[in-house]
Amino acid sequence: MSVPTRADRRSDLDDLETEAPAQARPINPPLLTISILAAVAAAAIAIYVSGHHLISQDAAVEDWVQSVNWGPLALTFSVFSFIGDAKGAVLEAVVFVAVLIFNRRAWLLAAGASLTVGWYLLMNHLVLRPRPTPIEVLHVTEHPGGSSFPSGHTMFIVTIVTVLMLCLGRRFLPRSGQVIGWCLAALIVLGNAISRMYVGAHWPTDVLAGILIAVAWLCFWVSVRRVSARALPVEARQLAR
Repeated sequence: MSVPTRADRRSDLDDLETEAPAQARPINPPLLTISILAAVAAAAIAIYVSGHHLISQDAAVEDWVQSVNWGPLALTFSVFSFIGDAKGAVLEAVVFVAVLIFNRRAWLLAAGASLTVGWYLLMNHLVLRPRPTPIEVLHVTEHPGGSSFPSGHTMFIVTIVTVLMLCLGRRFLPRSGQVIGWCLAALIVLGNAISRMYVGAHWPTDVLAGILIAVAWLCFWVSVRRVSARALPVEARQLAR
């Protein structure tokens, strides 16, 4: 009788990680629930904004954000503004290549996550909302064109940090490092949110909707077992037990 080699054991483990979730529920219920709740909240905001372009609470929050001295955090605002549009696409491509090199098993998760851009384009054409003007807020230092709803920068940032943590951070960082990584990811999302309001590019509800839409899609995509099983092998092993 031949002794199984390391390659054979690795192959068996790969099969276990991909087949076990398929034998269990095809969808992760908690993640799907979060996805639905986020999607419903985003839809509610979109419907309300469609009929109320200028919301007094939006203006009040934006005035407060713009009146605060954010200190060193303000140095990051230009960075968040810079990575939009085509430059963001380049960064996303770089992250995808990194996933292919360091965790090729997670390529499907990363590729599907990038489809948040499709949701942005759809909502941006469905909800035509004017951007803030100096008459409505304290100042406007960035003048992007097109509809203000939702915040594409915010959707991009949420997608990038999530892909980095799920596809690379989960694989290479220890558990404590993952906690720190997710905290940093949340701070980056918060910094970007403040930035988009501070420069007058978006209303607060644009930013909130951007977060909700990205969360809704990402949670749905990761909730599909066949997608997450190969990218998140630890979860696959737990399901197989």
